[in-house]
Amino acid sequence: MVKNRFKLVIFDCDGVLVDSEPIINRIFAETLTEAGFPITYAEVTQKFIGKSLKTCLEIIEASYKKPLPKNFVELCKEREIAPLQQELQPVSGITEILEQITLPKCVASNSSHRHIQMVLKLTGLLDKFDGKLYSANDVSRPKPFPDVYLYAAEQMNSNPEDCAVIEDSVTGVQAAYAAGMTVFGYAHQSDRTALAEAGAKIVFNDMRQLAKLL
Repeated sequence: MVKNRFKLVIFDCDGVLVDSEPIINRIFAETLTEAGFPITYAEVTQKFIGKSLKTCLEIIEASYKKPLPKNFVELCKEREIAPLQQELQPVSGITEILEQITLPKCVASNSSHRHIQMVLKLTGLLDKFDGKLYSANDVSRPKPFPDVYLYAAEQMNSNPEDCAVIEDSVTGVQAAYAAGMTVFGYAHQSDRTALAEAGAKIVFNDMRQLAKLL
């Protein structure tokens, strides 16, 4: 009999549980452009996937050599709400997979608690995690640092080496790998090679395969 090698499965949120990134990136690009920081949707997707909002804002201010408007973050958050409510879907296959995985599970994301709660509630996934949601805001450094993953493992009473992490961005894979965890790279919209090079042990395209891979 094969003993399950993992004691905890940790999911990233955006791009792994919910298909929110296209919506958020679109609003981010539009709001930046209107504020006098012209940028395309494609550039936002390429430059900022998996990075914390704070990091994205620092990169923008440095590259345009001027500060963003004071209310920029609030404006983005406000403008995201309606499109998320109208368009947001769970990642294809994730609802069934969360039913199938009997191991303890939690969420560790670079997003804020408010955002994690909102998107999981909108997609009907919130009750699958029973309040076990961890944000980069809980720790001093966001991904690609391992802090939020180590914090999640500690809160769930698990050792890093017993944790499996599901990630879709290079930043997130680097964070989980640095935490000493086994990383599964979900490459539905990401570069397979980049995820593997960042430290993903297994790279897969279809979320429905996950229960077998674990």
